[in-house]
Amino acid sequence: MSQPAGVPQSVHFDIGRLTLPGYSSGQRARFVSSLQARLAGLAADGGGRWPAAGDRRIGHLDAGVLRAGASPEEAAERIAARLFAALAGPPPTQPGGPHA
Repeated sequence: MSQPAGVPQSVHFDIGRLTLPGYSSGQRARFVSSLQARLAGLAADGGGRWPAAGDRRIGHLDAGVLRAGASPEEAAERIAARLFAALAGPPPTQPGGPHA
């Protein structure tokens, strides 16, 4: 099956800093592995929305508060969903730029 015109062949995420307070090295590894897998899945499933996204930067992503005892996999799922929503949604308004 061929790729529709305008749909990128790949998506690259460059996460400059990710803070995981209280995670052991094993939990961090589980989180990163889960985050990579979930982002790849979301990117593949949401192919129709990526052409409009183009290059996007998010200065800060508020992932909210996780439930007490949430696993690294649950945390990765939540962050991936929030990140994908921020990237696939409308571009953020720039300070000093046009307002709707």
